[in-house]
Amino acid sequence: MKETPNAVRISTLALLMTVVTVVCFPVPTEGQELPLKVELPPSAPGPCGAEALLSALERTPTAEEEREAEALLSEANQAAILGEDERARNLLREAAELDPTSSEIAYRLGRLLEAGGSEDSALLEYCRYLLLDPEGSDVDDVEARVEAIAGPDEDEVPAIARVAFQQGLTAFDEQRFEAAVLHFSRALVELPGWADAYYNRGVAQIGDGRVGAGVADLERYLELDPEAADRARVEARILELAPTPVAQYSPGTALVTGLLFPGMGHFYSGRPGMGMLVLAGAGAGIGAALLYSEVEVRCRVPPVDGECPAGQVDERIETRPLLVPGLATAGVITVVGAIHAFRGARSGQGALALRPDGGIELALDRLSGPNWRSALEFVPRGIAGDSGVRAGLRVRF
Repeated sequence: MKETPNAVRISTLALLMTVVTVVCFPVPTEGQELPLKVELPPSAPGPCGAEALLSALERTPTAEEEREAEALLSEANQAAILGEDERARNLLREAAELDPTSSEIAYRLGRLLEAGGSEDSALLEYCRYLLLDPEGSDVDDVEARVEAIAGPDEDEVPAIARVAFQQGLTAFDEQRFEAAVLHFSRALVELPGWADAYYNRGVAQIGDGRVGAGVADLERYLELDPEAADRARVEARILELAPTPVAQYSPGTALVTGLLFPGMGHFYSGRPGMGMLVLAGAGAGIGAALLYSEVEVRCRVPPVDGECPAGQVDERIETRPLLVPGLATAGVITVVGAIHAFRGARSGQGALALRPDGGIELALDRLSGPNWRSALEFVPRGIAGDSGVRAGLRVRF
């Protein structure tokens, strides 16, 4: 026959024990968002204008169309080897209609069109190739052919940069911030000093959670355009996103004091709320280890109504089933708290907040990345059983 602890002790232990969960979620950016710049300088006329390229890329092929286009490309190559250039051009035109995103088809069609005297059409295919595969093996050859056909590009903004810029605007409007960053970066490859492209890429990177990179792009925008009309607004946004200076503490002292006494590292580094949390958690573990006990009574005669008659108790055996788990929990909380105090003293970061479910959330900014924030969640839990309430420390990733 076993006796269970009293209800007050059970309730206290259930409330004090915690479950630790590591969570990651997007970092919201606060404050007034900056609008994108959508205006482009007028483009110079020519067969390789941005409008022509955009119209050629406005459709994404299906997997079946890609397979058909690949088969037509192979057939066109065979026809070209046999000297059937007209047939090869027709096959490649059909392949390009099926898959306008294939750089290989664009290059092969451009070569055959140029050989057949259709230089304007060839120029469009060459420009499409440069947009689709700016790092391709035939880039040097294509660029030389483009210049030979059209002459030097006198446009203030090259057509390929215009297209990449427009694609970045579209991706941003669709909330595809990472894709927008890539498109604006492509525009900057073509025109490295384009201030508006730096601005837009900065806004997109902030939207994607890469605040540091976004701020750097905004600063570069102000360097390239010191007389920008929106300079004050951009500077205000940069200041808003810049990290706030924090008091400096010794990480080593925070670690040592946190190991010697639970929570002391946080008290030292100016975060008493977290120190109280660590102290309460470690205290709960010690309390569970030392206060929770189970008593087994061995009776000489069968118990009456669950109780051993007076004078018939043969032996009383008291055990502490939570001794090892409780002390281990206290030790883990103490060590984790000391490490967090160390990291917090080194970075000056770490925020404590209450959760809607009654738990506590602790930010771990040193473990966070550009697109997420890491935190520890402490949520009260208790598991009821026949012999009372048991609790333990569970880590879930």
